[in-house]
Amino acid sequence: MAELIVEIVALDRKIWNGTARLVRVRTTEGDIGIMPGHESMAGLLTAGEFAIDRVEGDRLRGTIDSGFVSVDNNRVTVVADEVSLESENRSA
Repeated sequence: MAELIVEIVALDRKIWNGTARLVRVRTTEGDIGIMPGHESMAGLLTAGEFAIDRVEGDRLRGTIDSGFVSVDNNRVTVVADEVSLESENRSA
């Protein structure tokens, strides 16, 4: 089964990295869901919630302020000034 390699970073530190089945973020164009095989893209993020459906089956949720998302070859990178996680499930 294909999976995404995901990295969430704030300007001053790495927040979370791991594998996922789905990443949901809010861009200036609207909410998007990123699954394995998603076309390459880059987008500006707006303040709001994000969610990561981890391969292990649980969901990691949090909030971000402005930033950007990059998707390329099943790799998703989210960079934001401030990131808050609702769960302390981290595998950095």
